[in-house]
Amino acid sequence: MSGLQYQPTPSALEPRVPWYVYVSALLLLGWGSLVLIEWVSLEQGFGPLFWRVMSPVAVELAIGAGLLFRKRWAWVLGTATSAVFIAEGLRRLIFVRVEYEWLVVLVDYLIPAIVMLACLLPARARHAFLRESRANLV
Repeated sequence: MSGLQYQPTPSALEPRVPWYVYVSALLLLGWGSLVLIEWVSLEQGFGPLFWRVMSPVAVELAIGAGLLFRKRWAWVLGTATSAVFIAEGLRRLIFVRVEYEWLVVLVDYLIPAIVMLACLLPARARHAFLRESRANLV
């Protein structure tokens, strides 16, 4: 028997993040960047309407970046934001009567919420973000 024993590296002990989490993070970053570029190019200024639209976009950008860097706060913020987006989308569908409001609700609230929930709620993704790293326990 040799004196050398296998010592796993800390990265080998951490659970792997599924590929679909990275895809949804890239989708969130891409969509948020697209909306940000479109609003800035309209040259309407940085009035109250701009900040009203950009606050959810800023949250989506933060979640996307956090998921890419495997941060635990991104998982928590993503699931909480999804619940808030779904509630806001339903509120707008039920109580706001504007001509194309259903399209705004679908594109701005419900689709990002569904993308976030679909990638963050499966067990592999939950364990990858919420399980304590065994490297910290050794």
